[in-house]
Amino acid sequence: MENDKTIVAIELGSSKISGVAGQIQYDGSLRVMAYASVPSSACIRHGAVYNLDKTAIAIAEVVERLNGILSTRIEKVYVGYNAKGLKSVISRVEHKFDEETVVSQEVIDDMFQQCSEIEYDGYVNLFQESQEYVVDNKRGTETDPMGVACRTLEGNYLNILLRKQVADYIAQCFMTAQVDIVDGYVAPMVQADAVLTEDDRQQGCALVDYGADTTTVSVYKNGLLRYLRVIPLGSALITRDLQAILNIELEQAENLKCTYGLCNLIGSQDNDETITINDRKISLHEVGDIIEARNEEIIRNVCAQIKASGYGEVLYAGIVLTGGGSQLRQLDEVFVKLMPSMRKPRVVTEPACGVVWNEPRWKHGDGSQLALLSVLAKGDENCCELKPMDEIDKMAPEDQDKVVQQSLFTDEGESAQDERDRKEQEERRKAEEAAEKEEQEKPADTEAKGGKKKNSFFKNMINNFMNYSEGFFDDKDETTQQ
Repeated sequence: MENDKTIVAIELGSSKISGVAGQIQYDGSLRVMAYASVPSSACIRHGAVYNLDKTAIAIAEVVERLNGILSTRIEKVYVGYNAKGLKSVISRVEHKFDEETVVSQEVIDDMFQQCSEIEYDGYVNLFQESQEYVVDNKRGTETDPMGVACRTLEGNYLNILLRKQVADYIAQCFMTAQVDIVDGYVAPMVQADAVLTEDDRQQGCALVDYGADTTTVSVYKNGLLRYLRVIPLGSALITRDLQAILNIELEQAENLKCTYGLCNLIGSQDNDETITINDRKISLHEVGDIIEARNEEIIRNVCAQIKASGYGEVLYAGIVLTGGGSQLRQLDEVFVKLMPSMRKPRVVTEPACGVVWNEPRWKHGDGSQLALLSVLAKGDENCCELKPMDEIDKMAPEDQDKVVQQSLFTDEGESAQDERDRKEQEERRKAEEAAEKEEQEKPADTEAKGGKKKNSFFKNMINNFMNYSEGFFDDKDETTQQ
């Protein structure tokens, strides 16, 4: 059994813009009621918007598809932030007392507020978390200094920053698409909440989201997030390498990557097995070399970021992998090779709370939906228009069936709303044909009225389109494309 709040989350991914609507059940698991996605390679790069108009149109299309499946109207959504330009920085605030003073909660809150007001040129502060406090410049640190007597107190804070332009573009796209944002979350952080255990956080681990155009590294130790970086490299680079070097289609390259992966690590280096693509024989060893070269570049960057965090030698819980790229065969062996002191990584594809999909075909099962589902799990506000039950009670029984009892899917697994729309269009077409036939049989002096009615219909349709597209262009700018 679940609560009655339908929560909607949108993710602006580099390969697709996806949306999900669902409910949080009383046992904490997620029930996915609707899912939709559209390709985004023409408007999103490295997780950041570069074509505002196309992004806005894609957002509107995703929301419209979700509306069709839910048979309702989405009023607002939750958004996850994960793009090139997202990073963590350490900030310090010092408080000096005139004389030895016992630290109060008011002092701690004041220092936190001072840190939140620090401006970072070109960045917005999405999140801020206390780390440790240094009392009277001593070597040791305190996680909770309240009640300690001292003359100086230095607070260390972790701030999660996002480039202001990236944040502004995201906000502008949703505004243009006429979709309100309830709240935005740092996607890597909500992913950590969804998959990491308390032991992972305490002992220390690196959560690596291996995506299409970006790879995000989040380092945890002693229960706190310590470091976050987004690397502008992802598994889509491997696909493009295969396409360019082997001169094959993009889809064929993606299939090669998913099927064979790091095949040279599985078999012999002298493997001379071949495969046939477009009537041309391609060496499996060559495929493995291409994949291995680009993948090693990406993983070396990941390892460099883990070491740069300063916690690389004390991450006793190891590495947790997620994202679509985490499914690359033998990927864990590469980490063992490049970071031999680290335990073998484990791969996670969905939140620990569990997910129930109304339609199984929506589930990808490769970890690429984890960030989206993690944002959904954080939502606590109903995002869809609810029809009051007293209005439903006043409806005729057949209309109540449409609102309350109608199925979301046909027997073939397609959207039942699409089927209803087709029937309504057919009924409307028949009604228009009947009306047109009736008008033709009327005397000439009444045809003008029919013409006005028809013109009014097309005028309303045009006005509706103009109202829909009105926000896609900014009067102050000739173009919003970067």
